[in-house]
Amino acid sequence: MLPDWFTGNLVLVQTVTGIVTAIIWLVYLQLLLSGVMRQRRCVLSINRGAGEGMEAHLLLTNLGYESIYVTDVLMTLHKSDGTTHDVNLTDREEFTREDLSDPLEGTLQGPLGHGEFKSLGRMNDILNRSHQRTGLAELEDIERAVFVVIGASQAIRGVRKTYRVITDDNSVRHLRPVKRESERLSGRNCRRIVRRFGPDA
Repeated sequence: MLPDWFTGNLVLVQTVTGIVTAIIWLVYLQLLLSGVMRQRRCVLSINRGAGEGMEAHLLLTNLGYESIYVTDVLMTLHKSDGTTHDVNLTDREEFTREDLSDPLEGTLQGPLGHGEFKSLGRMNDILNRSHQRTGLAELEDIERAVFVVIGASQAIRGVRKTYRVITDDNSVRHLRPVKRESERLSGRNCRRIVRRFGPDA
C-alpha cells in the first residue's frame, strides 16, 4: 500500500524532499557563516590582575581569533561634583628616554594577538599619571574611572569598563568594577569617543 502511494505521489515526494534538503543546507550555511563572523569579531576584555588593591595591574586581553592593533587607551574620571576629566593614557609620558631600553615601551600602542594580554599599568600609576595630566589637586573625590581601549583589525572596535573608586581614610584603596563584563563598543562609538578626546587621541 505504502509503495503504491509513493509511486502515485512521486512528484510530491521529490518536491518535499528537495525543500527539506534546501532547509537543512540553509541552516548549515547560517551556522557556518555565524561561526566565521564570530571568529573575526573583535573581542577585547579589561580586567584587574597581578596584584592587590592599587598595586593591581589593569590588563587588556584579546579574546578574539584575530590579532588587533591597539591605537588608543583612554580614561575619563568622574568627580563627585559632576565634572569629568578626560585623560589619554596611550603614551607613557612618565618615562624618560633614558628609562626605556626600547622606545616602544613608552607607548601602549601595538599589536595584540589571539589570547595575548598586556598590562596598561598599575592602578596606582595610572591615577598618578592622570593627576599629572589633569592638574587635579585631589584624587580622593573621584567617584568613577571609565577606561576605553580602541583598536583596529578588520574594522575599528573598542571596549569600555567602568570602575567605582573605593576610598578609605581619605585615600584611594582600590577600584571596583561596576559590571563584571567589559562593554564592547561599535566603530561609530569609538570614533565619537576619539573626537571627544581631541586630535591627540
